[in-house]
Amino acid sequence: MSEAYKSLPLTAQTADMTYPLVQMMKVDMSFDRWRAFVDQYSMPVSRDSDDTNSDGDNILWQRQRGIIVIANERGYIHGLFSYYVRDDMSDGVVLHVDNVMAVEIVAGDYVLDAMRDAMDRLSRIHQCSNVYVSLGEPDERLRTYFTRAGYTPSKVRYCAPATPKLSA
Repeated sequence: MSEAYKSLPLTAQTADMTYPLVQMMKVDMSFDRWRAFVDQYSMPVSRDSDDTNSDGDNILWQRQRGIIVIANERGYIHGLFSYYVRDDMSDGVVLHVDNVMAVEIVAGDYVLDAMRDAMDRLSRIHQCSNVYVSLGEPDERLRTYFTRAGYTPSKVRYCAPATPKLSA
């Protein structure tokens, strides 16, 4: 079943067809905000790579940051994640994955397995030493999946509003 899903780099031209999934998972995300987000992740390729495949999309996998979508054989989008590659002081070159969204129509982790394969491919292409996956707090299903896949908590991230709230 997982072979029925394939991972593809998102382009500005295919972003519109991904919006229904995004809106289903993030109901307050406007179309304009989604397009602005896509535009900042659809940056040019910065270096060459030996990665090739028959789809001819190998150059898109070389981007230092981007969005990967998981589509079924009919082209319907069932998942996505954003990523960026950066140099970490402790770990060297690492792949940072964020905005993980997945909808499994049937029982199983087929979409998530395809995502993990895409993450592995990106980490090989960019010669990353580690892959960091950031997940939202309330999504226990994703945390359980990545824990079973061998990921462990590392470098806890805290978040605060950029403009402090004043108390009354």
